[in-house]
Amino acid sequence: MSRPRTRSWTRLLLTTVAALSAACSGGVDGSATSTSATSTSTSGSTTATATSTGSTSTGGGQTESGSSSTGGETSGETTGGTTGGVEPQCEPGAILCAGLCTDVAADPANCGACGATCRNGQECASGSCGGRVVCPPGMLDCDGECRDVSNDPEFCGSCEVTKCDDAEFCQDGVCVCRPELSACAGACVDTLSDPAHCGGCGQPCDGVCVAGECAGAGDCDLEICDGACVDAESHPLHCGGCGKACAVDQVCAGGECYDYEPAPGCLTCGGCDACPGDEPCCELPGYGTSCVEAAACGG
Repeated sequence: MSRPRTRSWTRLLLTTVAALSAACSGGVDGSATSTSATSTSTSGSTTATATSTGSTSTGGGQTESGSSSTGGETSGETTGGTTGGVEPQCEPGAILCAGLCTDVAADPANCGACGATCRNGQECASGSCGGRVVCPPGMLDCDGECRDVSNDPEFCGSCEVTKCDDAEFCQDGVCVCRPELSACAGACVDTLSDPAHCGGCGQPCDGVCVAGECAGAGDCDLEICDGACVDAESHPLHCGGCGKACAVDQVCAGGECYDYEPAPGCLTCGGCDACPGDEPCCELPGYGTSCVEAAACGG
């Protein structure tokens, strides 16, 4: 797993905003908390996923946030599967609750999580009923750290849920397959290289899967991992070598896993200063604008 992140920029925001904010009366009513379903991973090229950010979950790299919302992905056995990294439906800071983009940092009907209702007219502040306003808009106070649960893979959908699986990332408050992977039979896989899903879900290959085609070992100019022809310089499940998967809060660059987290409130890196001084702001394909704990965006 990745080493703990230091978020001095977040703690500075907490201190500064807290000093300017007045305390609200009342406390957290705690009327609703999110439950999570744990997932198991299988070694090699296939990683199983089933993470819940609310009361129910569905397999195939898709979860439901709250009672009835969906994350824009569907599982299936059809050719091609469903690719990860679909276009977000909500702006940063909002998640899908019952199909609607909702600011759970400030909505008293969905305070801190979908369906968590504040009582007795209490206001919702930073995801807490009657709480002190300590975080920037759209962010929740998760044990003293401001988090954007709309796209944070460690706090996806609320402060209380289990983090996404290593083969997933967080989008609109829902754990879905990473942009490089597809949902097939309850797992997030690479249909360009996985010999069990070569070119599409449920299409086995007895040889080596190369760019979605069943071929021979001589046709692979990269690294062969259990019948999968992969680029170990960038593959999230085989980063730097076969079976070396990056953790949920990491991306693969140059054969190394680097910690990342979405840059809060930033749609582009231009003019965005949300990242710590020692971390570059990177516009990662599929992941969006992120702060990466590396010397440069390429690793």
